[in-house]
Amino acid sequence: MDVHADSCIVRASMRWSLVRSKAAASCLFVVASAASALLGARTSLADETPSLALEPAPAGDRSAFVERAGVRGHLLVAARVAVDYAHAPLVLVDPEQNDDVVVANQTSFHAMASLSLRHRFVLALDVPFSYFRPGPGSTPGSGAPRTTQGAQFGDIRFGARVRLYQSQENPDEGFVIGLSSCFWLPTASDGYAGDGLFRMKGALVAEGANGRFYWGANAGIRSRPTAVLSGILPTRVGTALGLGLSGGFYADGDRAIAIGAEFLSDFTVGGDVKLLDPRATIANLLLTGHYRIAGGPFEVGGAFGPGLGQGAGSPDVRVMVFLGRAPEQMAPPPDRDEDGIPDKKDACVSIKGIEWPDPLLNGCPEAPADRDGDAIPDDYDACPMKAGEATFVPRTHGCPKIVDTDGDKVPDASDACPKEAGMGPPDGDGCPKPEPKPEPPPTATVLDKEIIISQQVLFERGTAVIQPESDAILQDVARVFKEHPEIEWVEVQGHTDDTGDDNLNRRLGRERAESVVKWLVKNGIAKERLTPKGYGADKPIDTNATDEGRAKNRRVEFHILRRKEVDKPAETPAGGAP
Repeated sequence: MDVHADSCIVRASMRWSLVRSKAAASCLFVVASAASALLGARTSLADETPSLALEPAPAGDRSAFVERAGVRGHLLVAARVAVDYAHAPLVLVDPEQNDDVVVANQTSFHAMASLSLRHRFVLALDVPFSYFRPGPGSTPGSGAPRTTQGAQFGDIRFGARVRLYQSQENPDEGFVIGLSSCFWLPTASDGYAGDGLFRMKGALVAEGANGRFYWGANAGIRSRPTAVLSGILPTRVGTALGLGLSGGFYADGDRAIAIGAEFLSDFTVGGDVKLLDPRATIANLLLTGHYRIAGGPFEVGGAFGPGLGQGAGSPDVRVMVFLGRAPEQMAPPPDRDEDGIPDKKDACVSIKGIEWPDPLLNGCPEAPADRDGDAIPDDYDACPMKAGEATFVPRTHGCPKIVDTDGDKVPDASDACPKEAGMGPPDGDGCPKPEPKPEPPPTATVLDKEIIISQQVLFERGTAVIQPESDAILQDVARVFKEHPEIEWVEVQGHTDDTGDDNLNRRLGRERAESVVKWLVKNGIAKERLTPKGYGADKPIDTNATDEGRAKNRRVEFHILRRKEVDKPAETPAGGAP
């Protein structure tokens, strides 16, 4: 077996090939294998034969087979008709080490169209059919099925591409990166025109230019059904990694004439296939030319070169020519806010605006009304007719600054005392609160029959214990006794409200009267001048139905029982002459 392998490799080196590729592909897609049932059954011959077609680049691209990354237009339709001739695209080696030419030549016709969208997306369609001329009759031991001579419909291809990044505003400068994908419907009518199953591909695509030189690159993967064509070494077909490279130069300053080269390869992977196995690898090396007629949208072009490798679809020679219409439209300059003013000239790139003669305002919205000229729009200005300042408080935003020197929250303009913190409305005018007038000291006044006190004597609740704050009024009562020696005998009366038992109230009244007498005696008043008596609630001076009335009824009174004859019956205030 090793001898046969060596001899096959020697025979392969006598051909033009070592490796070959299909149109570039990346972004792995999963194969859906049930589409053929939806689109109609194919013959058993077609199910056993792989496609030998090499798909050209989408209509509108400035290339033959390597897909470009840029998109030049919006709602522009491109169309292309291509004819691709491959000589001896499928040659096997029989057990006698003789060439078994399964397909002598294949001529593929492609009717293609594409639609560009928003200078970023491309949708593409390729409707192919092929004319096959089979090789001589099968050699002994050859297991490869033969196709009939004639035209056969191919697998329809749908494609899409998106531009991801563009380094320069002008696509003819810098570089562009994008993603491409497509899928094939199993519409081929017979033989080696299709794979017989739904298939997909995805690719990372890139291109760039520098002056008159340009380049392109594709890398990705394409799903295919697995097929094995028998021979001394089997030829294998299946899911493949793809690589495409292109490069060249523009022969004129208008970039109407392009001359270059393209390299395409497919490396079948999976199963028992070894990477770079000549019988599972396809490659093409092509010289290319492209001409835009008079620099306009109509184009002609072609490619020719050898096929490298021994995989299914790798010819000795490939020649392709095409004719089409590929209109181009430069993308408008970036305009993020879509206000018609390019970002380079837009002072407000993220906000829609209008044109202004002032470059610092160009592209910014029209200024809102601001009648007081304080740079705060009237819609947000609490004082639209008075220039003010921003406070961001709704009731003061845009109002003049309030001066409040003393910090009492009364503006100086309304403050009667602007340098002294005071009281604001409604209780004040900004001046300090006046010092409260001190209450007059409690006084005792002498009348004809009674000593009147201005403040009642206070006791602890329910007891006869005098509260300390009553000392002042009792001191004044003691003063009256000292200043009026003519008053010989005074009845100190203790009165209560009607709360509780009457007898208890009379006793409480007497005990309180006795407490007052003891206090006065202790403070220098002769006991003979005083006599205590309790009346309880028997002599009210106000109603006992209210708290206020009951408070008035709880009292101590001083009634004069005897005076000396020298006493004057007239009313004399305390402290006056006796």
